[in-house]
Amino acid sequence: MSELAKHCCPRKVGVVLVAGIAVYGAAIKVREWERKKQLLKKASEKKDLENAIIQQELKQSEKYDEEERNKILNMKTSELIRAAQQGELDPVHILRAYIHKACTVTQKFNSVTGINRNAENDAKQLKNGNNNTHRPLYGLPISMKECCDIKGMDTTIGLVNLIGIPAKEDCVLVKVLKHCGAIPFAKTNLPQLMFSFESSNPVYGETGNPHNVDFTPGGSSSGEGSLIGSGGSLLGFGTDTGGSIRCPAHMSGVCGLKPTLNRLSIAGLGNILPGSNCVTTSVGPLATDVDTLVLAMRAVLCPLMFELDRTVPPIPFNDEVYSSKKRLRIGYYLDDGYIEPVPAVKRAVVEAKEALERAGHELIPFHVPRIADAMKILISLFFADAGEFNQKRLKIDIVGKRLENLYQQWGFSDLKCKLLSMFKSPRPRQDMLLHKGGDRSTTRLWSLARDGGAFVEHYTALWLNLNLDAMICPAYPVVACPKGGISNVSAMASYTALYNMLNYPAGVVPVTKVNQKDIEALENYKGHYQDEWDQHIKEVTKGSIGMPVGVQCVAPTWQDELCLRIMHEVEEQLKK
Repeated sequence: MSELAKHCCPRKVGVVLVAGIAVYGAAIKVREWERKKQLLKKASEKKDLENAIIQQELKQSEKYDEEERNKILNMKTSELIRAAQQGELDPVHILRAYIHKACTVTQKFNSVTGINRNAENDAKQLKNGNNNTHRPLYGLPISMKECCDIKGMDTTIGLVNLIGIPAKEDCVLVKVLKHCGAIPFAKTNLPQLMFSFESSNPVYGETGNPHNVDFTPGGSSSGEGSLIGSGGSLLGFGTDTGGSIRCPAHMSGVCGLKPTLNRLSIAGLGNILPGSNCVTTSVGPLATDVDTLVLAMRAVLCPLMFELDRTVPPIPFNDEVYSSKKRLRIGYYLDDGYIEPVPAVKRAVVEAKEALERAGHELIPFHVPRIADAMKILISLFFADAGEFNQKRLKIDIVGKRLENLYQQWGFSDLKCKLLSMFKSPRPRQDMLLHKGGDRSTTRLWSLARDGGAFVEHYTALWLNLNLDAMICPAYPVVACPKGGISNVSAMASYTALYNMLNYPAGVVPVTKVNQKDIEALENYKGHYQDEWDQHIKEVTKGSIGMPVGVQCVAPTWQDELCLRIMHEVEEQLKK
């Protein structure tokens, strides 16, 4: 027996051990508090720095002629490029006009995360270079989602630990855009990890909707929707893994296209789940109108894109498909059967249907097959690792307010998750269990991939049996609502994520705005399950009068030009 044991009774030893454990636990909490304090300081300093740069850029831009600036801001994209190409406008002056506008509107909506301080040099080099005026996007300032690498600028995706690590080179898309004569001048906000349809992160804060600053602009290309919707940019690029271009296009009242996967290069872009081939991301344009989307796609689908990224098939823009006058058979549905859209969203689809019929097309009712199965597969693939990868990233960072619930859920044991889910109704119960992941074996992953493939085959067969050329449907089941209103309802992704799963190009074009009759019709809204999600949707959109409503246009894989054609025809018919 040791000397300590001879002179200490077991009770005293127990007291010492308990005290030691308590001191150790307290020390860990102190270290955690200090770490969080340092991260918050780092985030605050970053935000203050970018705000100071925005103020400097605003002051510098005010030196330029106000009358010319207003003229520039009132020009359409094609007019602006033509004027620059013909020497009527200086690319530096165009850039300064849009820097001024972006820096002005972001003070209200918090859409911009940073101004590219090399942009003016890029504009000067463009102006002074030889044979530059033939470039298709000559002199056009463009904005980029924060996850896109621009040399010298941070790509944080809302993580504090990624502050101060500027990109060493431009992503492939930015290189191609510069080659086309465009000037990337700003980066725009996004939700943390791009894992939300909201717009908040601990580094840059929360973005407001351009039609109501207290409402969400949609996500995850939140800043792009807000900046373009408030006139701070004519053209920007976002990413879309489950609806992240289309949701903000719909809620912010702009146009957006999710192209076929790998139609545009994603090399040099931050990703939700890097390394996963089951959950993949497309990059695509958002703009003030469909013409600008077409201009952008036509420009970047060029030999340089295909040379810099060999994973991108060398398929130039097909003007024959886009310009065709062929009468089309277009499917449509107002409701996918999983989550019922609010009245304004259904009305938008009806108006788009009628517009296309006026254009001479045949519209065919369509029933979405096995949507509940599709959502189960999609959510299972998104959380195949039970959130482990992103949980590790957040564990050493600050968890944003819109991810707190999900992060907490990732930390539950399987048993706790099952017990808590017992108190929920069927849809939220399934959602909670799938978010946790359950079986994480490769066997299950392969099984999910097979199930996904079988669903794609089934859906495609239905499409072919009806001899459909394209589809129109809701862009999102709800309209823009107060911030936080769409944080934790994954069912809302059913209208957009379906076409990520199918890998069909899909775009959104504005159709209408919420009116008083739409709000009154909410009184009769019940939803398909009458659960807490359906009730939430009803309550959260009661104050959304005047908010924009879009429609989603869809075409088969690699038929991006056909998708754009449908979008353009809807847009043109509604103008009439």
